[in-house]
Amino acid sequence: MKANSFVVILTCLCAGCSSDYSPQAEVFATVKAEGQLLFKGKPLPGFLVSLHPADGQRTASGVTDTEGRFTLGTNTLGDGAIVGNHKVSVVWQPPEDDGLGSTVDDPRKLPKAPVQLPPALSSPDTSKLTVDVPEGGSSQLKIEIP
Repeated sequence: MKANSFVVILTCLCAGCSSDYSPQAEVFATVKAEGQLLFKGKPLPGFLVSLHPADGQRTASGVTDTEGRFTLGTNTLGDGAIVGNHKVSVVWQPPEDDGLGSTVDDPRKLPKAPVQLPPALSSPDTSKLTVDVPEGGSSQLKIEIP
């Protein structure tokens, strides 16, 4: 009897024992998508840049480094973006640690954005920024906020 119980438990664990089981998410074809975010001509570090395809496919995102450079990912970190025209949203992405290796628990202690961007940029529905990702990909995408 113990062997049968083990088999039932093992089967449940392998199958997930849930009626909410969903297959792995669809993987989208991507191309290299890297670039730089500029605000009034200067690099903008620490912001999340998101490209939203016009046809509603999966968004590509990446966080800018100290030089405002970003590498986008759609299916996984850094795998690129879907080819085509995209609406762009930009939001502040504060660091999750205090720079000394400790996680910041209180959101009030997180660093503030180095600049205040227009709130409209935080949504693809209100942002007027767009960028085109070419079929061959690009490492020179430029997003400029005036």
